[in-house]
Amino acid sequence: MRKFTSHLRTAGATLAFALAIAACSAGETLNTDAPPLERITAFESSAERNAAPSDATTDELVDSLNNLGFELLLDEDSQDNVVLSPASIGHVVLMLRPAADDTTGTAIDEALQLEDGLEPHIAWDSIDQQIVASNGTVTNRDGQTPVVTLADRIWPTENANPDQEWIDLLATYHGADVSPIDSTQPETSRETVNAWVSDQTQGRIPDLLPDGAINANTTMVLTNAVYFEASWQPEFRGFQSTVFDQLDGTESEVPAFSGDLFEPFGTGDGWTATTLDYSGGDYSMLLVVPDRGRFEEIREELSIDLLADVDAALSPQLYELILPTWNDTTRIDLLPWLAGIGAVPGAYPGVGSVPVSTLDAGIHVADIEVDASGTIATAATGFVNDAMSDDGEPRFTFEVDRPFFYFIRHNDTGLVLFAGQVTDPTS
Repeated sequence: MRKFTSHLRTAGATLAFALAIAACSAGETLNTDAPPLERITAFESSAERNAAPSDATTDELVDSLNNLGFELLLDEDSQDNVVLSPASIGHVVLMLRPAADDTTGTAIDEALQLEDGLEPHIAWDSIDQQIVASNGTVTNRDGQTPVVTLADRIWPTENANPDQEWIDLLATYHGADVSPIDSTQPETSRETVNAWVSDQTQGRIPDLLPDGAINANTTMVLTNAVYFEASWQPEFRGFQSTVFDQLDGTESEVPAFSGDLFEPFGTGDGWTATTLDYSGGDYSMLLVVPDRGRFEEIREELSIDLLADVDAALSPQLYELILPTWNDTTRIDLLPWLAGIGAVPGAYPGVGSVPVSTLDAGIHVADIEVDASGTIATAATGFVNDAMSDDGEPRFTFEVDRPFFYFIRHNDTGLVLFAGQVTDPTS
């Protein structure tokens, strides 16, 4: 796993920027004294929340966030297991953008391929409402419902005087609330932020901000958390083992689970893929398994276009799936990427400090656990019966016995909540 290396400035007013894929509650209102309210309450109470985004704008935002995830995945070491949340990282950049000056804002718009203005924020609001609405609406055979929650919080220090229009925009369209911290007590403030993230992530991300992330020059911390927990829609058998071929040519015996499935399945040039629904059918995991010797080649092709090609090739088939279990955590220093898109150091007058705030730290932590019962992931982030044989037995076995990619998606919008690669299920 790539280790986080802190890049903290010691001079000038700075904006500490924190990203977390992790457990979270469903949003909050602007109230610095009371605990966060349910996000839906904040939405319904907003007087401005009467505009609806066009489908094109929503699709553009989803494509932008998904492409951002592919870009960041390719930045990581191809030999390592990786998990990250395009939705979480892109969302925080989207929230930060209205606080930027013209030069920094234009750079962010170009990087995310979005138009400046209110439309992307309205589009996010629409996506978020669909995610909130999917929670607990449909149960699976065991009465379990998926839990997918989002949370955002703004942490200004005494050095900040945030622009009220920016704060109102984040509250209205992103459900963010405000909780002041004290930069003169940096360790206490860091512990306060980390405790919130830990609470939102069910304890799976206890230390988002490393030592020194908050200092006397910090003006604000902006956090986002995503939590995903869902059981599989298809039924899988108990644990077994399979032999996994690693990238260096060695083999290892790894824990696995299996099931006889009737699910979308397809092949293409250099890959085999399948989609597994979670309970309720609102979310799914897309598995893309490159052919032996073509992992790096397929990896370089990762994009929304490749996913569209994969989706077009899928059709329901009856088969046996053997899939390894895995449990990974990734910590990413986002500063190099943020500098590459022009967001660092940047200038963010909307944060309100004098001199103008710059972006000082970007951190992303994601965690995932996949087994026979389903998936827990955090960040702090078609059918035809004629595919069935006469005897009702699976027509073939698809054994995921080599490195692969996975994408946890919201089916209605196509938003990728989590993306990753598994090169060694046991690491």
